[in-house]
Amino acid sequence: MHLNRREFLKICARAGLYAGLGIGLSGCLSKQKEAPQNVTLPSGLHPVKGTYIDGASAGDAETLNWALAADNASLNYVSLTMDGLITYDNNLNVQLRWLAEPVKVSGDGLTYTLVLRDDLYWGDGKPLTSEDFVYTFKNLLLSDWLPFNYKDDYQEIVNGKKQYVDIVAVDRQTYQFRRQTVYPDFFYRVTDLWAYPKHIAQKYEGNLDAFTQADELNNLRYTGNLGPYRFVEWVRNDKFVVERNPDYYLGKENGAPFFEQYIEKIFGTPAARQAALEAGDITSTTLDPLQVGKFKGMKGIDVYTNPTNGYEALFWNFRKNGWEGLRKKEVREAFAMSIGKDSLIQSIYLGFADPAFSFIPRPSPWFVETGLGQFGVGALYNKEEAKKKLASAGYMQKDNVLLDAGGNPVKLSIITNSGNKVRESIAFLVKQELAGIGVDVEIRLLPWTTMLDQYMKNKAPGNKASGFNNGAGAVSEKPWDMCIIGFSTDLNAPSGSSVVFGSDGGLNMFGYSNPKVDELFKKAQSKEALDTSVRKGIYAGLSTLISEDLPADFLAFPQSNIGISAKVKGIEPGISMGYNSYLWYFEE
Repeated sequence: MHLNRREFLKICARAGLYAGLGIGLSGCLSKQKEAPQNVTLPSGLHPVKGTYIDGASAGDAETLNWALAADNASLNYVSLTMDGLITYDNNLNVQLRWLAEPVKVSGDGLTYTLVLRDDLYWGDGKPLTSEDFVYTFKNLLLSDWLPFNYKDDYQEIVNGKKQYVDIVAVDRQTYQFRRQTVYPDFFYRVTDLWAYPKHIAQKYEGNLDAFTQADELNNLRYTGNLGPYRFVEWVRNDKFVVERNPDYYLGKENGAPFFEQYIEKIFGTPAARQAALEAGDITSTTLDPLQVGKFKGMKGIDVYTNPTNGYEALFWNFRKNGWEGLRKKEVREAFAMSIGKDSLIQSIYLGFADPAFSFIPRPSPWFVETGLGQFGVGALYNKEEAKKKLASAGYMQKDNVLLDAGGNPVKLSIITNSGNKVRESIAFLVKQELAGIGVDVEIRLLPWTTMLDQYMKNKAPGNKASGFNNGAGAVSEKPWDMCIIGFSTDLNAPSGSSVVFGSDGGLNMFGYSNPKVDELFKKAQSKEALDTSVRKGIYAGLSTLISEDLPADFLAFPQSNIGISAKVKGIEPGISMGYNSYLWYFEE
């Protein structure tokens, strides 16, 4: 799913999975100053008019029932109708949304107090209260019956046993998370989720099928005045339509939002949506690198280039239905040494990316470069050395063909989502590069939902339950060896990426497991990590270890290029562009 203007609003993102270029950023815990909450409009109130149409391609959302979502597209759709507790401006300052005041953290780092605004209500007029949040966490997200992917974020180990953090309602507007152990990044976990209305959701409690299929949860009728737009319709693989919410709580004084409708329009290919932008049929879309120069020279279109918190990587299948050779570190190193990152960035991204060697992007305050295994550049881009590594692992060359221990040619598959031309191009480049060390690669371009359901989700033998990580013995419905996919990193709380790289991580679809990595992620959640310098060392250690162990070949940190009609005003360019999108408007 390509970036839309609202995708910026969910900037306290965890390690999110995305089908295209995802954007996210969270403000630094060490600089939790709150920005002024009264935003001055460019020129007073603006007339409400027009339909904002964002063009997307590659894949539609999976669900509007957000607790079940693992993809950014689903969360983006929901975020049009519900703001959430906070967001961040372009200076990384906290901007309050549903919260009436900043989160209060006790001196011992164990209690987090959140106070809701008193003017928020659900679709049936009942108020949003602290009980809704407590119920959502205790009875839904952290329950045994609901497959929520981020449960680990709300667990702690007490007396050697794993248990959930306590969540209690203090009064109608106030609730608390009460921990028994310190977790320095927990601030970002308590502020980045929505709630369900207790009086509605409890009708489906304990019944996953009923909850999944509940019409009133899937059509977002419950969202009330909680976001700038109200749900109208979702035509799968075609469009998602919302209309202006006249009761929007942030619009009481200024009349926002100023668009009559917002539509997320799905196109079959990037070329189709970019042609639609050129023709004036849509308002905005992300631009492939090849198209940036063209649109920058086009009258009536403004192009914005921003860094992202996403990375593209070539992940290996460590599970039993993937090639066993990839479980050997020497083989992973050989493959990574054979794929040139500089040429990839210049030929495919046209320079709109930085080489990636681990999972923490450069804009993060925890980014380090020293000590990373910089495979694919300089001396570590060397196919002859790669062949030597393969030989040491028991894989020999014969007539420029790599043979396994049985003397059979090594033939592998690489999958990625169809319609994403950047990823498709990466797949062909990887195929070409690995041919240089004798590996025959078959490329499979798959619809996004097909790739998730048949190749990424897995289940253990004898267990009908299918999820993104069902343990070491689980395998996907269809076998695969390598996958080009993107994830996002919470820039100020990278510990959230344990959901991808932790052995028990809910999005560890690949079966990767390293006890040392697990231990460092746990250490990032310890009391000693309250010390910023200690936390810096932990994240440096994680970056280094992951870059060396290569659970994936980290390829690039892409920049995002967005073309937007020049008629749209009120935009504040920057790394969190879109945090104020409810104030955007069409000029008269």
